[in-house]
Amino acid sequence: MNFIHNLQPHDYNDVFTKLQDYILTDQTITAAVRAAPEASSNPKKQNMRIRQETTPKPKDTIFEPREKDSLFWCFYIIKHGQTAYDMLDHRIFVVEKKLKIGYVEKIRNDKEQIKLHKFATLTHLESNLANDDRIDLPTFLSLCVIENLNVNIVKKRTYFELLMNDGVESHTIYCLENHKHGYNQISPDKATLLKIDNIVKPIKSISSYKVNDLLVFCEKLKIETINPDTNKSKNKTKSELYESIVQYF
Repeated sequence: MNFIHNLQPHDYNDVFTKLQDYILTDQTITAAVRAAPEASSNPKKQNMRIRQETTPKPKDTIFEPREKDSLFWCFYIIKHGQTAYDMLDHRIFVVEKKLKIGYVEKIRNDKEQIKLHKFATLTHLESNLANDDRIDLPTFLSLCVIENLNVNIVKKRTYFELLMNDGVESHTIYCLENHKHGYNQISPDKATLLKIDNIVKPIKSISSYKVNDLLVFCEKLKIETINPDTNKSKNKTKSELYESIVQYF
């Protein structure tokens, strides 16, 4: 305090000049933003969770969460929104484990609803949430059942639809490569895809289909229906068509 009282007028000016680089002005903010990429390249900063404001992506863009369990975080985004996900800090793994344990309790309290949809056994769901690095599609769908969410799951050229309410809000999950999943709020073009009724077993036994059914499936899945040994003059047999579809899945 004595130091401040003893300052002469020219001393105040000198202190103010030295503080210019630390005062928030248009110039200092611009300089900080420009320096951000350099900071992110620092190896010591690589483990920090940095999310910057960017131009909004087109609504038809598939968003892929960076976390290992991308399917769970797609579910989180559907339930809580993109903004809530973006605001999570570097302790996201701790948050993930806490949320999953919480859903184990919700599953136990909503057994009848889970059993009604038969996506997986209660034992499987509890184990998948509590012990595994990633949730699977049956667990994801069971969580959507608990939260009363409408979702589509698109895998290759097929889709599975879960309708839990009469609302028009739609959410789509895309099965990507290497066990990754992406999210989009826009419904897929279902006219170009094959609808499946069982996410685990997408195709029934061969006796459940007629040849024309299998031909339609092959058309949707872009599977060749002509027998290559007949010089493109004859369709595959029923068993050949069925085997081609099985190999696709």
